[in-house]
Amino acid sequence: MFGIERRSLILNQLNEKKSILVQDSAVLFAVTEETIRRDLKVLEQKGLLLRTHGGAVLPDETASEPSLEVRQIINISGKDAIGKEAAKKIVNGDTIILDASTSSLYVAKNIRDRKGITVITNAQKVILELSDCPEIALISTGGILRHRSMSFVGRAAETTLDCYYVNKAFISSKGFSPNQGLRDSNESESDIRKKMIERSQQVIFLCDHTKFDKVGYLTTTSLDSIDTIITDVAFPDQWLEKIALSGIEVIIAS
Repeated sequence: MFGIERRSLILNQLNEKKSILVQDSAVLFAVTEETIRRDLKVLEQKGLLLRTHGGAVLPDETASEPSLEVRQIINISGKDAIGKEAAKKIVNGDTIILDASTSSLYVAKNIRDRKGITVITNAQKVILELSDCPEIALISTGGILRHRSMSFVGRAAETTLDCYYVNKAFISSKGFSPNQGLRDSNESESDIRKKMIERSQQVIFLCDHTKFDKVGYLTTTSLDSIDTIITDVAFPDQWLEKIALSGIEVIIAS
Protein backbone atom coordinates (compact mmCIF):
# COMPACT_ATOMS: atom_id res chain seq x y z
CA MET A 1 0.00 0.00 0.00
CA PHE A 2 1.30 3.45 -0.94
CA GLY A 3 1.73 6.04 1.78
CA ILE A 4 -0.90 8.34 0.27
CA GLU A 5 -3.46 5.53 0.32
CA ARG A 6 -2.62 4.58 3.92
CA ARG A 7 -2.91 8.18 5.05
CA SER A 8 -6.29 8.48 3.36
CA LEU A 9 -7.48 5.38 5.22
CA ILE A 10 -6.12 6.82 8.47
CA LEU A 11 -8.31 9.88 7.89
CA ASN A 12 -11.30 7.63 7.24
CA GLN A 13 -10.67 5.94 10.58
CA LEU A 14 -10.40 9.32 12.28
CA ASN A 15 -13.64 10.49 10.72
CA GLU A 16 -15.43 7.46 12.12
CA LYS A 17 -13.81 7.27 15.55
CA LYS A 18 -12.65 10.88 16.13
CA SER A 19 -9.38 9.55 17.59
CA ILE A 20 -6.87 6.78 16.84
CA LEU A 21 -3.87 5.17 18.51
CA VAL A 22 -0.52 4.68 16.81
CA GLN A 23 -0.29 1.10 18.09
CA ASP A 24 -3.72 0.13 16.74
CA SER A 25 -3.06 1.73 13.35
CA ALA A 26 0.30 -0.03 13.02
CA VAL A 27 -1.44 -3.39 13.50
CA LEU A 28 -4.32 -2.48 11.18
CA PHE A 29 -2.05 -1.44 8.30
CA ALA A 30 0.72 -3.97 9.02
CA VAL A 31 3.45 -1.35 9.28
CA THR A 32 5.73 -0.14 12.07
CA GLU A 33 4.62 2.37 14.66
CA GLU A 34 7.31 4.74 13.38
CA THR A 35 5.69 4.64 9.91
CA ILE A 36 2.35 5.61 11.43
CA ARG A 37 3.97 8.44 13.38
CA ARG A 38 5.46 9.77 10.13
CA ASP A 39 2.02 9.54 8.48
CA LEU A 40 0.45 11.46 11.34
CA LYS A 41 3.13 14.13 11.11
CA VAL A 42 2.46 14.58 7.37
CA LEU A 43 -1.29 14.83 7.96
CA GLU A 44 -0.83 17.28 10.83
CA GLN A 45 1.34 19.51 8.64
CA LYS A 46 -1.57 19.64 6.19
CA GLY A 47 -3.93 20.63 9.00
CA LEU A 48 -5.97 17.44 8.80
CA LEU A 49 -5.43 16.12 12.33
CA LEU A 50 -3.84 16.93 15.67
CA ARG A 51 -1.25 14.58 17.09
CA THR A 52 -1.61 13.52 20.71
CA HIS A 53 0.48 11.36 23.03
CA GLY A 54 0.24 7.93 21.40
CA GLY A 55 -2.15 8.86 18.62
CA ALA A 56 -4.17 11.61 16.96
CA VAL A 57 -7.54 13.32 17.02
CA LEU A 58 -9.64 14.97 14.34
CA PRO A 59 -9.44 18.77 14.59
CA ASP A 60 -12.37 21.11 14.44
CA GLU A 61 -13.50 21.90 10.90
CA THR A 62 -12.31 25.51 11.26
CA ALA A 63 -8.80 24.27 12.09
CA SER A 64 -8.56 22.01 9.02
CA GLU A 65 -10.20 24.25 6.41
CA PRO A 66 -8.57 27.56 5.43
CA SER A 67 -10.97 30.47 5.17
CA LEU A 68 -12.06 31.76 1.76
CA GLU A 69 -9.92 34.86 2.29
CA VAL A 70 -6.83 32.68 2.73
CA ARG A 71 -7.65 30.40 -0.20
CA GLN A 72 -8.17 33.38 -2.52
CA ILE A 73 -4.53 34.42 -2.19
CA ILE A 74 -3.04 30.95 -2.73
CA ASN A 75 -1.59 30.43 -6.25
CA ILE A 76 -3.38 33.40 -7.79
CA SER A 77 -1.47 33.18 -11.09
CA GLY A 78 -2.17 29.46 -11.49
CA LYS A 79 -5.87 29.81 -10.75
CA ASP A 80 -6.19 32.78 -13.09
CA ALA A 81 -4.55 30.78 -15.89
CA ILE A 82 -6.95 27.91 -15.21
CA GLY A 83 -9.89 30.33 -15.20
CA LYS A 84 -8.89 31.74 -18.61
CA GLU A 85 -8.54 28.24 -20.07
CA ALA A 86 -11.85 27.10 -18.59
CA ALA A 87 -13.61 30.15 -20.05
CA LYS A 88 -12.64 28.92 -23.53
CA LYS A 89 -14.87 25.89 -22.93
CA ILE A 90 -17.97 28.07 -22.53
CA VAL A 91 -19.92 29.00 -25.68
CA ASN A 92 -22.95 31.19 -26.26
CA GLY A 93 -26.14 29.46 -25.17
CA ASP A 94 -24.44 27.32 -22.53
CA THR A 95 -25.95 26.76 -19.11
CA ILE A 96 -23.14 26.11 -16.66
CA ILE A 97 -22.58 25.40 -12.97
CA LEU A 98 -19.79 27.07 -11.01
CA ASP A 99 -19.09 25.63 -7.57
CA ALA A 100 -17.90 27.63 -4.56
CA SER A 101 -14.19 27.05 -5.11
CA THR A 102 -11.73 29.89 -5.63
CA SER A 103 -10.87 28.29 -8.98
CA SER A 104 -14.48 28.72 -10.15
CA LEU A 105 -14.35 32.34 -9.03
CA TYR A 106 -11.53 32.86 -11.53
CA VAL A 107 -13.70 31.29 -14.24
CA ALA A 108 -16.38 33.86 -13.37
CA LYS A 109 -13.84 36.70 -13.63
CA ASN A 110 -13.03 35.57 -17.18
CA ILE A 111 -16.58 35.33 -18.53
CA ARG A 112 -17.91 38.74 -17.48
CA ASP A 113 -18.16 39.91 -21.11
CA ARG A 114 -20.07 36.84 -22.31
CA LYS A 115 -23.61 37.06 -23.66
CA GLY A 116 -26.39 34.51 -23.75
CA ILE A 117 -25.13 32.15 -21.07
CA THR A 118 -26.74 31.04 -17.81
CA VAL A 119 -24.68 30.52 -14.66
CA ILE A 120 -25.98 28.47 -11.73
CA THR A 121 -23.88 28.72 -8.59
CA ASN A 122 -23.84 28.14 -4.84
CA ALA A 123 -21.01 30.66 -4.38
CA GLN A 124 -21.77 34.11 -2.97
CA LYS A 125 -18.50 35.43 -4.40
CA VAL A 126 -19.45 34.27 -7.91
CA ILE A 127 -22.86 35.92 -7.55
CA LEU A 128 -21.21 39.22 -6.59
CA GLU A 129 -18.67 38.91 -9.42
CA LEU A 130 -21.36 38.46 -12.09
CA SER A 131 -24.16 40.52 -10.55
CA ASP A 132 -23.44 43.54 -12.80
CA CYS A 133 -23.28 41.51 -16.03
CA PRO A 134 -26.75 42.04 -17.59
CA GLU A 135 -26.12 39.64 -20.48
CA ILE A 136 -25.55 36.70 -18.12
CA ALA A 137 -28.54 34.97 -16.54
CA LEU A 138 -27.53 34.27 -12.95
CA ILE A 139 -29.22 31.68 -10.73
CA SER A 140 -28.37 31.16 -7.05
CA THR A 141 -29.04 27.78 -5.48
CA GLY A 142 -29.94 29.39 -2.17
CA GLY A 143 -29.62 27.20 0.90
CA ILE A 144 -27.64 27.38 4.12
CA LEU A 145 -24.72 29.80 3.99
CA ARG A 146 -21.39 28.40 5.19
CA HIS A 147 -19.60 31.53 6.35
CA ARG A 148 -16.13 30.01 6.14
CA SER A 149 -16.46 29.27 2.41
CA MET A 150 -19.27 31.75 1.60
CA SER A 151 -21.09 28.91 -0.11
CA PHE A 152 -24.72 27.80 -0.04
CA VAL A 153 -25.18 24.15 0.88
CA GLY A 154 -27.77 21.76 2.25
CA ARG A 155 -31.02 20.21 1.05
CA ALA A 156 -32.50 23.44 -0.32
CA ALA A 157 -29.42 24.08 -2.47
CA GLU A 158 -29.40 20.52 -3.76
CA THR A 159 -33.14 20.67 -4.53
CA THR A 160 -32.57 23.78 -6.64
CA LEU A 161 -29.95 21.92 -8.67
CA ASP A 162 -32.45 19.11 -9.26
CA CYS A 163 -34.50 21.58 -11.31
CA TYR A 164 -31.79 21.95 -13.94
CA TYR A 165 -29.65 19.89 -16.29
CA VAL A 166 -26.68 21.88 -17.56
CA ASN A 167 -24.12 21.68 -20.35
CA LYS A 168 -21.03 21.98 -18.17
CA ALA A 169 -20.11 21.97 -14.49
CA PHE A 170 -16.86 23.52 -13.30
CA ILE A 171 -15.84 22.11 -9.94
CA SER A 172 -12.78 21.83 -7.75
CA SER A 173 -11.96 20.03 -4.49
CA LYS A 174 -9.63 20.16 -1.53
CA GLY A 175 -7.29 17.50 -2.91
CA PHE A 176 -6.74 15.12 -5.81
CA SER A 177 -4.85 12.02 -6.87
CA PRO A 178 -5.76 9.54 -9.61
CA ASN A 179 -6.14 6.68 -7.13
CA GLN A 180 -8.21 8.58 -4.57
CA GLY A 181 -10.10 10.88 -6.93
CA LEU A 182 -11.46 14.24 -5.81
CA ARG A 183 -11.31 14.60 -2.03
CA ASP A 184 -12.96 17.05 0.35
CA SER A 185 -13.00 17.60 4.11
CA ASN A 186 -16.52 18.98 4.53
CA GLU A 187 -19.52 16.74 4.01
CA SER A 188 -21.94 19.45 2.86
CA GLU A 189 -19.47 20.78 0.27
CA SER A 190 -18.80 17.27 -0.97
CA ASP A 191 -22.53 16.50 -1.23
CA ILE A 192 -23.39 19.56 -3.30
CA ARG A 193 -20.50 18.88 -5.67
CA LYS A 194 -21.84 15.36 -6.15
CA LYS A 195 -25.21 16.86 -7.07
CA MET A 196 -23.55 19.26 -9.53
CA ILE A 197 -21.84 16.33 -11.23
CA GLU A 198 -25.12 14.43 -11.40
CA ARG A 199 -26.91 17.36 -13.08
CA SER A 200 -24.25 18.07 -15.72
CA GLN A 201 -23.64 16.73 -19.21
CA GLN A 202 -19.92 17.52 -18.98
CA VAL A 203 -17.77 17.86 -15.84
CA ILE A 204 -14.62 19.97 -15.88
CA PHE A 205 -12.30 19.64 -12.88
CA LEU A 206 -10.23 22.71 -12.00
CA CYS A 207 -7.08 21.38 -10.33
CA ASP A 208 -4.23 23.76 -9.57
CA HIS A 209 -0.99 22.17 -8.34
CA THR A 210 -1.63 22.99 -4.66
CA LYS A 211 -4.25 20.22 -4.69
CA PHE A 212 -1.89 17.48 -5.88
CA ASP A 213 -1.86 14.65 -3.34
CA LYS A 214 -3.57 16.82 -0.74
CA VAL A 215 -5.73 14.57 1.42
CA GLY A 216 -9.38 15.00 2.35
CA TYR A 217 -11.24 12.29 4.20
CA LEU A 218 -14.31 12.37 1.91
CA THR A 219 -14.37 11.07 -1.66
CA THR A 220 -16.45 13.46 -3.76
CA THR A 221 -16.00 11.54 -7.00
CA SER A 222 -13.64 9.26 -8.88
CA LEU A 223 -12.07 9.80 -12.29
CA ASP A 224 -15.05 8.07 -13.92
CA SER A 225 -17.23 11.19 -13.53
CA ILE A 226 -14.71 13.66 -14.97
CA ASP A 227 -14.49 14.65 -18.64
CA THR A 228 -11.75 17.28 -18.56
CA ILE A 229 -9.07 18.34 -16.08
CA ILE A 230 -7.53 21.80 -16.33
CA THR A 231 -4.35 22.27 -14.31
CA ASP A 232 -1.52 24.79 -14.11
CA VAL A 233 1.34 22.29 -13.74
CA ALA A 234 1.91 19.02 -15.61
CA PHE A 235 0.93 15.90 -13.69
CA PRO A 236 3.55 13.27 -12.82
CA ASP A 237 4.00 10.68 -15.60
CA GLN A 238 2.49 7.88 -13.50
CA TRP A 239 -0.60 10.00 -12.95
CA LEU A 240 -0.95 10.73 -16.66
CA GLU A 241 -0.93 7.02 -17.47
CA LYS A 242 -3.87 6.33 -15.17
CA ILE A 243 -5.76 9.45 -16.26
CA ALA A 244 -5.25 8.53 -19.93
CA LEU A 245 -6.83 5.14 -19.30
CA SER A 246 -9.94 6.94 -18.06
CA GLY A 247 -10.22 8.87 -21.35
CA ILE A 248 -10.01 12.25 -19.63
CA GLU A 249 -8.83 15.32 -21.52
CA VAL A 250 -6.00 17.07 -19.68
CA ILE A 251 -5.29 20.74 -20.37
CA ILE A 252 -2.28 22.55 -18.92
CA ALA A 253 -3.09 26.24 -18.60
CA SER A 254 -0.29 28.68 -19.26
